[in-house]
Amino acid sequence: MKLVGLIFAFIGLYCLAVGISMGMEGMRAMRWPTARGRIIQAKVEELRTPSKIRIARLCLNLDYLYMVGDKILEGHRLNSGWRCFASEDFVKKILERYPVGKKVEVYYNPARPEVSLLEPGLSWSVFFFSGLGLVTLSITYPFVRSMVSRRGRFCSYPP
Repeated sequence: MKLVGLIFAFIGLYCLAVGISMGMEGMRAMRWPTARGRIIQAKVEELRTPSKIRIARLCLNLDYLYMVGDKILEGHRLNSGWRCFASEDFVKKILERYPVGKKVEVYYNPARPEVSLLEPGLSWSVFFFSGLGLVTLSITYPFVRSMVSRRGRFCSYPP
């Protein structure tokens, strides 16, 4: 029973950390400088294992070039979140917004100009991972509470 609680706690903390990290980067990116860029590739692929089992619905492959100073850099990220989506309509709308050849505004990290994205702010991935982490941690709570109450020493002050 302890092992199950620890596994759920680890998964919950990991998901919460990923969600918070994505959210912080997305919010910081809103203050990043911008550079003009151009879309060089926009397509969708299904992720599959070597035995052809589909592991993700639709993954966006979006590549763009941009210039910072005298360096030409290549970016691949739409936002701070995940690049795979379940909704075909959602992916089609993204591809319509970013056709090959389109000029775009690229947000790049001034400390590391090779880190860039096209849409700063909070993405759906932030809410998904944070929510999954919170739900998993709430499942963990009864396990932790039962372990603590069995020991007794953590639940009450010594007399």
